[in-house]
Order: sequence, then C-alpha cells, then structure tokens
Amino acid sequence: MQRPRVLVVGAGPVGMVLAAELLAHGVRADVISKLRRQSPHSRATILWPRILELLDRVGVGRKLVEGGHYFDQMNYYSNKKMIGLVRFDRLRGVGYPFAITIPQWRTEAILEEHLTGLGGGIDYDHTFLDGTRHPHGVDCRLRLPDGTEETRAYDYVVGADGYSSVVREVFGFRFTGRTLRTRLAITDAEILGETTSSEAAYYLTRTGNMVLAPLGDGVFRVGASVPDDYTGDTPDRDFFETLLAERVPGVRRLGEMRFSGVFTAHVRSAARYGGDRVFLVGDSAHAMSPSGAQGLNTGIQDAVNLGWKLAGVVRGDYRPELLDSYDPERRPAVDQVAALSTRLARIGLYSSRRQTLARDAVYRLGTATQTLEKALAPRLAQIDTHYGARPRRRTLVPGERLPLGWRESSTQPVLSVDRFTVLLWPGLEYRHEYWTQVVDALHAKVSGAALVDLGGRPPGLLLGKLPRGAHALAVRPDGHLDALVPLDAGSPETCVHTVARALARHVRDTATAPLTAVPA
Repeated sequence: MQRPRVLVVGAGPVGMVLAAELLAHGVRADVISKLRRQSPHSRATILWPRILELLDRVGVGRKLVEGGHYFDQMNYYSNKKMIGLVRFDRLRGVGYPFAITIPQWRTEAILEEHLTGLGGGIDYDHTFLDGTRHPHGVDCRLRLPDGTEETRAYDYVVGADGYSSVVREVFGFRFTGRTLRTRLAITDAEILGETTSSEAAYYLTRTGNMVLAPLGDGVFRVGASVPDDYTGDTPDRDFFETLLAERVPGVRRLGEMRFSGVFTAHVRSAARYGGDRVFLVGDSAHAMSPSGAQGLNTGIQDAVNLGWKLAGVVRGDYRPELLDSYDPERRPAVDQVAALSTRLARIGLYSSRRQTLARDAVYRLGTATQTLEKALAPRLAQIDTHYGARPRRRTLVPGERLPLGWRESSTQPVLSVDRFTVLLWPGLEYRHEYWTQVVDALHAKVSGAALVDLGGRPPGLLLGKLPRGAHALAVRPDGHLDALVPLDAGSPETCVHTVARALARHVRDTATAPLTAVPA
C-alpha cells in the first residue's frame, strides 16, 4: 500500500477540509490530533456563501446546510435603535445566497464522517514533536498514544494546529501582530420568548456591543464585549442578562445556557504561510478579530487553495512551482479580510458621541441607498476573494472568482473538481464552421483539462464580461480564472498551441499529439 504522502497536524475543520481535498484526489494523508474532541462548545458558528460553495466541491456543502440554520440578513443597532441592515439574499452569481449558523462541533462531526467515507480518518492522541526538512521530504518525530516516539517520513507537512501551532514554531515561521484590548464573552443559550429567525444582529452602544445570531430551535449565539471591571472567566446568567438589558431593545431572559466563556482576540500573521515542503493553514497562519465571523471561513479558503495544488503536485499532474503561489495568493486575501474584521471591531466600540453620531449616519444613509449592502455583503460572504488584479465590472481578470460551481446544473457549465476547466467561448461573431474545427482540434490534442464548449449560449452571469472575440477561459479547480486565451486568429492548430501553452504554466502534460512549434 502506498505510504501517506502528507502529514496534516490538526483535526479541526480546516485540517479536515484539506485532508478531504487530498483524499478525494488520490493522495493519502495522515491526520493527527494531540487531543480528542474536548468540548461541544466553540467560537466559530457562521459559514458564509463562498465557503459553502467551496464545501460543495469538497462534497459536504449540502449536508452542512441541512445541519445548520439559514440566515440571510445582518441588522445593526445603535443605542437600541436600528440603523442599518445588510441582506445576502440579493447577492448575484452565488450558489448559496445566504449563510448558515452551525456549531463548530457539528461541522467537525460532518467533516469527520465525510473523511471516513473517503477512506481516511484521524489519529487521535498523536503529538507532533519535531521535524527536519530535506530536499525530498520532511522527517517528523511523533509521540504515539502509548507514549513512545516514532519518526516518519512525509513528502509534505501542513500545520493546521491552531493559534499555538507547534508546526509553526518548530519550522521557524515568525508570528507577529498584536492582542486586542477588549475581551469577549460568549454563550449559546435559549432566549425565552424568542423564535430563531433568519436574521443576525449587532447591538452597538457607547459602553460596549453585543451580537445575537440564531442557531435554531430557540438557541442563539450570544456574544458581548466585556466591561473593564469584569475579571472572571465564566460569565453567569446575570452577567449576560445585565448586558442584554443595557444593550439590546426589549426585555430578554436566558433559558438554558449550553456553556459560557471569555476570550481575548488577536490580530497576527506568520511571516510566511509556507515553503520548503511545510505549509500553514487557518489559525496556524493567521489570527483576526472575531467581528464579522471570518476566521474559520478564511482558514477553509486556505485549505482549498493549498489542497488542489498539493494534490496535483503529489500526483505528478502539476508542476512543483505551483506550490510557490500559495503564500502570495492567500496572504493579500487574508490581509484584506483581517483589515475588515479589525475595522468592524473598532467601529463597533466607538464610545464618543461624535464618533457614534457619524457612524450611525453612515449606516442609515448606506442602508437607504443600499451602498452599505453593496460594500459589505460580498466581503462578508467572501465572494470577492481574488488572486491577482482586482476584478473589474465589465471585463474578466485572471484571479477572480467566476460565478460557476461544481454541482450538476442544466443552466450553466459545471466546473471540474480535480483538473482545470477550459470554457470555450466562440465570441459574439460566431462562425460555426471555424468554431467547430477549433473545438474538434482542442478535444483531439489537448489534455490535462476538462473542455466545455459554451457555443452560442454563455451563462447569463458571464455574458456581460465575456470578450467580443473567441477566447478560452482556463479555470482553476477552485473556481478562479487562471488565464484568458484569445482564439479568434489563425488556424485551429494555432489555437491548440495557444491553449496548451497557457495550461503548461501549471499542468505537466497538456498535449495528446505532437504539435508543430509555434513562436511564443
């Protein structure tokens, strides 16, 4: 049996998504966890639209939606009066125009079941101790459940072991940043007399803020900034009910409290997210303010970005240099999300009258004109993630997310999960005979990608951005545009060369038949 090629240290949602990506594409991975699941209570509860799309390609999107609670609106209050709202059901070009709330323990249970179904699993009570890199792999020293130590060889190691990552420390990745001053308290609890709606809400006051997010069955995630004079670590019912009375309109009483706790948020980043056969994902690579509930979602984006590349390189389908793109792609994307989270946290803690009046005016005007929604909804949903130049309204730009998915559809092309997809667009001046020759030549001579002929029926969400002339759109397995290749000049043979050359930047074998040299 083939030995595992990748060691994934950490069995939270991010580590399991990465392992599922690898296993689904034929790459064996060892997933280890120092501890068994400690508690059914956790901080992360929201999965945003783009992450649900990506979990579709992993194979668990629908199951997570079924196990979660639908919400499509975020409301904002100031001093108990509503000042703004952001709706997600008006997002265009998304597979899921909504988010879900779901306890992290349930997300983990669904992912672990999926991992088992792929032939994988988690080795609990296994501790990563140390590692040594060499040109052809990484030797890792592990402590096994019986206390003995063992050295195992892997091609690659991925640290998904959280904020206190041992992998990050062992391999010398600097982790710099700052700790936020305000502490945060959370609980999952019933709110008596409340029904769990499809709306989450932030309540802002000059003395602190609060968030209520429905989890279903009358239970809410209740979060609050902690007053400076509170020094405890396990807030009780009186603590939360006092803040509810101060910050939230109406009289609210808590029913059963599932847990409670206080934590301090950090904004930090590793100096590099990976290199030399070792990579970091999720909280191992970065930490951010919980405002906007972006942390777990950002980690899953890491896992998908790295997963398809790592699987293809290990299989020998992609060039090893493709892995060099992980850090320069993910770092700017993570920095943008972290900056948004920090800004939302700062705005939510305004305490002066001048600041709050200005903020509230902006929220009210932004809601009336829908500019608040247009600015925030795509960013919170993470559908604006791009790898390269920022997308433009009228033209396609390599690196942008295309509004296409991986589920079977009768109305739009379906992207391939395990290879590049090349969308063949004949242009507005459709020449049937020429185009048929081009498509036939590409099918006969280009490999390493799934070819999809759009013909004269392009998907509506792309129509306004497609170029006038014939083009091939090379789309990565994660749904981002890799290259836009002109096909409206020269012979079909020239088009074959052009597409093969574009794919060859990453794909090792792109041609199934000998091709005559064409000048670059």
